[in-house]
Amino acid sequence: MMPVVLNPDGRLPGLIVVDHAGTETPDALGPLRLDPHWHGTHHFCDLGAADLARALAGLLDVPVVLCPVSRLVIDVNRWLDDPRLILTEVDGAPIPGNLALSADLRQARIDGVFWPYHAAIAQVWARQTAQHARPFFLALHSCTRTFGGARRPWDGGTIWHDDRRMSDLMLRSLGQDGRLTLGDNQPYSGLSGVYTVDRHCYGTGLPACGFEVTNDQLETPDGIARWAGLLARALTDVMRQDGTP
Repeated sequence: MMPVVLNPDGRLPGLIVVDHAGTETPDALGPLRLDPHWHGTHHFCDLGAADLARALAGLLDVPVVLCPVSRLVIDVNRWLDDPRLILTEVDGAPIPGNLALSADLRQARIDGVFWPYHAAIAQVWARQTAQHARPFFLALHSCTRTFGGARRPWDGGTIWHDDRRMSDLMLRSLGQDGRLTLGDNQPYSGLSGVYTVDRHCYGTGLPACGFEVTNDQLETPDGIARWAGLLARALTDVMRQDGTP
């Protein structure tokens, strides 16, 4: 499955990627045989993230790469030897198709989804780094308000590993809103590694991080438009304050 690329020739110095945008479950990669009610949950995709990315693409002329396939088929934000690459259960419920997945179908998912997605990112990122001195790299996600029975206070938060500078710039910009509760490496931390950002940016010194928006903020068109505006302003501030031409 080929990734979706928006603004492929975007003129601004940056790249936005959405690992868990997709809901497709291609038959050729083996059926999940999972009850349909799971398809509308955060387990299946990052709810609202694709719509948010598309809104951002309309505000900022930067390329956006989206994975069209559900994370339950294969999670493109995991190392290949991570047992969470292809989950066999979701919230305690078995995923029959993944439990019975053959080695050939597992490899087909890697070859047909994982590698094409990261190849598309690498191609666009190489063009951006060739054309601009310091392009930014943002991995966009959404997450749930409640996890493990506890309410998360954060409306949004950064994920970073080896370099916190872009995170700091984004949080400073978003903090000007005054109504947001923001997390620094919260609700998820990247300090133990985060595949997509690390694969393409680790050690480069270029501005890079992930960002999680709590998905109850993205349930309406107005919520998506609001967060698109907030993130567009924050990324513009990153480009300006990081010294990106």
